[in-house]
Amino acid sequence: MRRAVVLAAVLLGVLAGCADDNPASIPSGQSTAAAAPGAENRSSDAARNKLRLALADPCYTDPDARAVWPRCGRWVEETASTARSAANALPNDPAVTAAVAGVTNARDTYVGRGCPATAPGGTIDVSACVGGLVAARAATSALARALGTGG
Repeated sequence: MRRAVVLAAVLLGVLAGCADDNPASIPSGQSTAAAAPGAENRSSDAARNKLRLALADPCYTDPDARAVWPRCGRWVEETASTARSAANALPNDPAVTAAVAGVTNARDTYVGRGCPATAPGGTIDVSACVGGLVAARAATSALARALGTGG
């Protein structure tokens, strides 16, 4: 009987250790063991931080959109994700709502034109893709102004 109690105590200790939120047991990029992987942060500060990174990216800063557009599909997607984070954090802010709509529309246009995330392949209207990137840049600037991060 005593052995069963000791075994049960050890088993409970092991199970408790599985739920531990110490930093060593939390996967990289996850704030707690209970956090869902891929869940968007709903903090306006998180949206601003993500936006600062987007504003420093060559897809935004390079003066020659024609030179960088083939590498900017991921940037366009990330700005759309940032816009969703901002919308979740500030759902009642009309300036943010309008800017988010602009970023979302620019993303949809860029993707709808078949503009790739990497080097072009197949038949793509380069001018349309460059225009899509320029539109995404302008929409991202509007989001930055709405969030007070510049742009």
